[in-house]
Amino acid sequence: MREDDAPPATVPCAPGRLPLLGHLLPLLTRPLPFLQSLADHGPVVRINLWRRPVHVLTDPELVHRLLVKDAAKTEKGFVFDKARGLLGNGLFTSEGAFHLRQRRLVQPAFHRDGIRRYAALTARLAAAAVSRWEPGRPTPIEPRMHELARDIVVEALFATRLSDAQKARIDRAVPVVLTGFVQRALYPSTLLEKLPVPANRRFDTAVRDLRTTVDEIVTRAAVRHQGPDGTLLSLLLTTRDEETGLAMAPAQIRDEAVSLLLAGTETTATTLAWLFHELARHQGLQDELSTEVRAVADDGAVSLEDLPRLERTGQAISETLRLHTPNWILMRRTVAPLHYGGALLPPGTEVLFSPTALHRSPQLYPDPLRFDPERWRRPRNPARPELFIPFGAGRHKCVGESFAWTEMLVVAAAVLARLRLRPATATPVRESATAATVRPRGPLLIAEPR
Repeated sequence: MREDDAPPATVPCAPGRLPLLGHLLPLLTRPLPFLQSLADHGPVVRINLWRRPVHVLTDPELVHRLLVKDAAKTEKGFVFDKARGLLGNGLFTSEGAFHLRQRRLVQPAFHRDGIRRYAALTARLAAAAVSRWEPGRPTPIEPRMHELARDIVVEALFATRLSDAQKARIDRAVPVVLTGFVQRALYPSTLLEKLPVPANRRFDTAVRDLRTTVDEIVTRAAVRHQGPDGTLLSLLLTTRDEETGLAMAPAQIRDEAVSLLLAGTETTATTLAWLFHELARHQGLQDELSTEVRAVADDGAVSLEDLPRLERTGQAISETLRLHTPNWILMRRTVAPLHYGGALLPPGTEVLFSPTALHRSPQLYPDPLRFDPERWRRPRNPARPELFIPFGAGRHKCVGESFAWTEMLVVAAAVLARLRLRPATATPVRESATAATVRPRGPLLIAEPR
């Protein structure tokens, strides 16, 4: 008897549910340990956010099926519904045929010729950023990586540079926006969003500042635009609707720019911050990677064609993406019946999964909390590469994955060729999952010239 023909199984409820709150408390106070613990209760486990039932997939095979085989039977879910109302209808939040059209539109910006230009740009900006680090002085690595990733994304994709005032507004707004939209998705009522409390005022100001700044970036770049040049902005400005012949509306251009600014900055910067934190803790590995980089380019200024030779550096980045997967929680909503783990998920079921928790599964990765790039050394690569999903999978897989990989390798090379990193303090670095990504809280590194 096939699973679809079997009588539906009862989905177990996670322990610790509280009246009214459901499982909100552990999800807010210890989200990653809580989500990792659910695998002990079955492949599909029900939790409650307030009174809203949500089904959590803890089996990597089921998550892959959800994202790939059953992609047409799902939509993005209520967290993305909330984000769409706040951030617009860009690639990050859009659905269905509209999402597919926009994805096909921006994809040429991430073809090989574009990636080659981005690699050269990244090498230049990374070298300039590293030269400003003060030797021997504790450096807060996470904000430095966010600043660098922000500048790379804006210059690479929109062919412009930010003023100091624009940089300051973006740097203030992005953390508030990424934390706030997750929190608002968990509100039991939209009425709470309208209360004149400081948290709501900060969030509304951050969204307004971010959208205003992106409007300024797009407007300035559009004025200077000289015709098709392969950049993302050029594609957005020159595209025409196949049916109407009309150009893309300015509001839609802004929505796409906001989506790509957030996605292109946050994931890459967070991963690089974790990478340098781990390398500072593993001096032997750091020296090995530095030797590899300097054998390719003594000054660390690598090109796109050089990247395949940075094999060990790529393995360290893969292990960082596994152990510290930035996107710790993702959701889908069923639009057709699905049978998972013997359970029937009817249309309208909210489904949640945690890439971070899946990548820490001891069934897939022995000793999963140990940072070990050796896992990725050929021929010992994990046996199921399709279950490694730091950039998602299926039709909603990150369109800028190749851009992100190139950027991380080029930035890593620029740092490793020039500097030796060590922790500034013995204080353990903690994970912070209050925003849309898992950020390292408080890593201070000391950089010395090699």
